[in-house]
Parts: sequence; C-alpha cells; structure tokens
Amino acid sequence: MRPTSATDLEPRSPEANPRASLAAFLSFLFPGLGQAYNGDSWLAWILATPAFLLVVGVALALATVGSSLLARLFDIRFLLGLIALDLALLGWRLVAVVQAHGHYESANRRRWTTWVTGLLVVATLGMHALPAWYAAKAIDTLDAVALGGSAGSIDDSLPVFSGLPEPSGQPDVAAGERVNVLLVGVDSAPGRVTALTDTMLVVSLDTLGTRSAMISIPRDLYGAPLPNGLPFNNKLNALMTYADARPDEFPLGGVGTLKATIGRLLGVPIHYFAAINLLGFKQAVDAIGGVDITVTRAINDPTYYDEYGKPAGFYLQPGTYHMDGHTALAFVRSRKGVGDSDFTRADRQQQLLTALREQLTAGNLLLSLPALLDAVKNTIATDVPGDRMPELAQAVQDADMSLLKRIVLQPPDYMTADPYSSAGYILVPNLAAIRAIGAALLAEPTTPPEALP
Repeated sequence: MRPTSATDLEPRSPEANPRASLAAFLSFLFPGLGQAYNGDSWLAWILATPAFLLVVGVALALATVGSSLLARLFDIRFLLGLIALDLALLGWRLVAVVQAHGHYESANRRRWTTWVTGLLVVATLGMHALPAWYAAKAIDTLDAVALGGSAGSIDDSLPVFSGLPEPSGQPDVAAGERVNVLLVGVDSAPGRVTALTDTMLVVSLDTLGTRSAMISIPRDLYGAPLPNGLPFNNKLNALMTYADARPDEFPLGGVGTLKATIGRLLGVPIHYFAAINLLGFKQAVDAIGGVDITVTRAINDPTYYDEYGKPAGFYLQPGTYHMDGHTALAFVRSRKGVGDSDFTRADRQQQLLTALREQLTAGNLLLSLPALLDAVKNTIATDVPGDRMPELAQAVQDADMSLLKRIVLQPPDYMTADPYSSAGYILVPNLAAIRAIGAALLAEPTTPPEALP
C-alpha cells in the first residue's frame, strides 16, 4: 500500500465545465445568446428582446438625430437619459452573463471558469462605466458653464464674471432667428491685477446657415454709447470691470452693460455673452489635439511674452501648421511684430475660432472629451441658460462657415485714431459706419450673401 502524502490530503479542485464560460461569453456579446446555447429558448427570448429593441431604438434615434447629435450632448435631460439607459442595459447584461454561467455550475473561486466569467463581469462593468462617466462629466461642465453655474468666476482672482444677469430677448432659434453672441477674451497673464476685455468679438449665427458673421471690436475704442445713450469716456476694454465696481450707476452689471453697449454700437441686439480665459484656452486646444491654421504672412514678434510672463519671442513663416495650445495662444496674443497690430491680431483670432469650430464638429472628440470638458469648465463662463444650450450648439453646428463674413473694425473706415489724447492712444468711433456694417452683417436677412460688403 502506497503511503499517504501531503498532496493526497489537499482537497481536489472541483472540475470546471468550459461550457459555463462559453455560455457566459455569448451572453456577454449579446444578452440571451448564452441562454440559447444552453437550450433555454424562452429565457433567451426574454433576455434578448429588450436589448434588441434598445439597440434598434438607438440606431433609429441616431438616424433621426443625424447632424444634431453633437447638440444633444449639450442637453442635460438627454445626458441623464443616456445614463439611465446605460445603467439599465448594464444590469440586464450582468443578469444574462451570470445566469448563463450558472446553468452549468455555481461560482467557485477554485474553478478557472469562474475566473473567466468574473473577468467578463468586470469587462461589462467597465464598458458601461466609461460612457456614464463621460455623461456625468458633461453634466457637471454644463452646470458650471451655463447661467447660474459655479463658473460664474472664471478665475478666483478675477471675480468679475459672478452674478451673470438673465439674458433678455432670447431669439427663437427653431424659427430661424439670428443669434448674436458677444465673446470676450480675458488675458489673465501673470502680473495683471484687472480683467480687461482685450478681445471683444461678436459672432452672429444665421440659423438658416447662409449669413453668419464675425465682427471684432477694438479694445481702444473710446466714447462708445452706453445703455443710457451717454458716451463711455474711457477705453471699451475697461467697461466691464468699471461697471461691476459701480452697481448703483450701472444696474445691468458689468456683463449686461458691455452687452448693451456693444449692441447699441452695432445697432443690433446682443443675445448672449461668453467669457473665455485665454490661458485656459491653451488647455482646450491641447485637449482636442491641436488645430490646423494657415499663416498667410510672416509673424516676427521678438517682444512677445509667453503665457508665463517670460520673454519668448514668436516667429512663424507663411504656411500651414498644426498648432498645439502653446502656439495657438501665441498666435492670438502676439500683436507687436513687424506689420502687426491689434487689428491683425483680431483677424487671427477670428481665423482660429473658425478652425476650432471645424475641429469640434469633426466627430473625433470621443477620446479627448474628458480633457476638453475639464478645459471648458475652467475656461468659459456664459449667460446662456442651460436649457438653451442644445439649440445654440445646433446653430453653431449648422452654420455654413464657408459663407462666413469676417470684419475687423479699424481705422479709417470705422473710426479715427488719436494717439495724443489724455487717455493715451484711443479710437474714436464713426457710429454711422459701424451701425451700417452691423445692419448689413448682423441684422435679419434682407439681401443675398453675395451683395454683402
């Protein structure tokens, strides 16, 4: 008789049935397939039918939504619905996987088949956790950026964007009304103690897709008409901070006063406002993988200081470049190179905004979405109500940028330069000329695009 060894005393591993893991894998691929493999036809139909209907419903929704899918991602109700569907499908798939395995054997950590099915469960959880996380981050960003959100102050050291007022006279986008948005860029570079709106640009979106326009307003404009009709005897880029500090004198607040003043200047209503921190803008460009820009004339600015306040210089020869955030930021900030000015810089800013819009609708945002959402949350504050975000995003997507009209207001056509005033270098507006271009480009369509200046 063979003597008993230590190995003989160890409990034997229960025999594993490979069909258990195969059935679990089939139900991992699609609920009910594993049950069909097991011969449980009725259970297979019960598990497969809801999942099949959900897949068909999603396919039909995508076909129906079509080009408006990106805009739907700005709808919090839509995103909450996606999370609910995602969690429902997750539970359904987990039931199918575990039941298919259990048809042959119970779970036992000493069987390799249990470990295989466990990995399938983990993979299922991961597949559904990722889209739910994306949707939750999008909701958090929309809550922060939209009117009443936590991003009322873009930068804790620059609290001028808090308390955004309710926009008035909101356009009926569904009926094809034009949407006019004031974009301001705030350069909070090191050493600055005030938030000057050095970039002011009105984007007018024609929701019919034929007459969208951009108009850049110079920062040194002096004597722009305030909401009460009196001139603002200071440079326009100081108005928002000036009005915020004097609530009794400016009941609309900084944002409301700037919107009303620029609207009065152009002779059109400004519906919405968006402030962009230019330093955070760099992060957003990097998040989407950079942008393609064609430089038509050389940039030679040896005096350029980078975003960290250090002398860096900025040089680009004519050509097409794929710019990262650092280069794109220099492209829209540099203005002291040979032949450059605030006006050439404003033209480059318009060019970059157009390139950003093309990149954002390219359908390649899935991998960059988390970083982009973080960048937007820390970079942008708007007075757009959350429930108006989807239709505004749709207007941006539908606008035909090939017909975009771009204007930089500059001397001598729209203003007169006075470098010797008591306020330093200023630009005195030609109100009649500015309002004429506002009526031509930003008013509701009355003439065909080819007749516009």
